[in-house]
Amino acid sequence: MRDTNRVSQVIDDCLKGSVTAHYQTGHPHAYLNVMYMGEVSICKILADPTNQLAALKAKTQPYPETLQEAIMKWFLFEASFSLMFVDKAVHQDNLSYVAGHFFRAISSLNQVLFAKNKQYCINEKKAVMMVDQFAIKPVDYKKRVDQIFTLLSKDENQTRQTADMLRDLVAETEKILQSK
Repeated sequence: MRDTNRVSQVIDDCLKGSVTAHYQTGHPHAYLNVMYMGEVSICKILADPTNQLAALKAKTQPYPETLQEAIMKWFLFEASFSLMFVDKAVHQDNLSYVAGHFFRAISSLNQVLFAKNKQYCINEKKAVMMVDQFAIKPVDYKKRVDQIFTLLSKDENQTRQTADMLRDLVAETEKILQSK
């Protein structure tokens, strides 16, 4: 159960393009306020005598362009920023730190691609598999993401190669956003 007043306020914020991220156990990237919208958009209303949930659900469709633009802009920036830290740290023998930036970059690309496809991402679980089913995405998205995490290692040269693979995914996502 969620506080419907809180959910209503968050939906109104999201409709204005305000996206926030919060540290939350169980969400290794972040708990985004827009996840409330996603939950409401997919929920099956079993009882709603005052039509409060129906009214909230109606606000989630169609997918708001303001929200789409905000998510794509912010998370494409975050993916690129995380990639920059990968490049800076790849030679520092700090694999967990580098891996964290790989994860943040991929999680950010997931958010961008969900938004581009006008879909709500309600959490990180299965997000890569879901993106791979979208019409608009980088070629072989899941295969490439899996390969990045499979090849990530303590070997500096191999990690540089995975950084190049990530760079290609970021660049391809940028092209997708520019072309459509």
